[in-house]
Amino acid sequence: MHRWMAAFPNPINPDGDDDEVIYEDWDCPQVQCVEPYIAQQADELTLEPTEIINIIRKTNEGCYEGIRLSDGQKGWFPSGNVIEITNEHVRRRNLRERYRVMQAASMVTISKANTSS
Repeated sequence: MHRWMAAFPNPINPDGDDDEVIYEDWDCPQVQCVEPYIAQQADELTLEPTEIINIIRKTNEGCYEGIRLSDGQKGWFPSGNVIEITNEHVRRRNLRERYRVMQAASMVTISKANTSS
């Protein structure tokens, strides 16, 4: 329901719903999947246990919108399938690992582009 409401903004409150929390990229919570989840809709995110997700939006309906750190996929999923990572050290370590993966992926892409030229 929340996704439908987001598609049609409220003319009285165009900035958004008071029943949700939206986080900035630099200050978003992280969660770890503990129960697998299979996406039912195109805007949902399939999750496997141990995956780490940055939360960018929470609704009062128990849905989170997040970005999976391993591949950057974005989507919605139920909050009951994840637990929040509260340790700041662990959150930073996860972000550093994501940065290293992104750097390695870009180097591979550049290398393939140079060899195919």
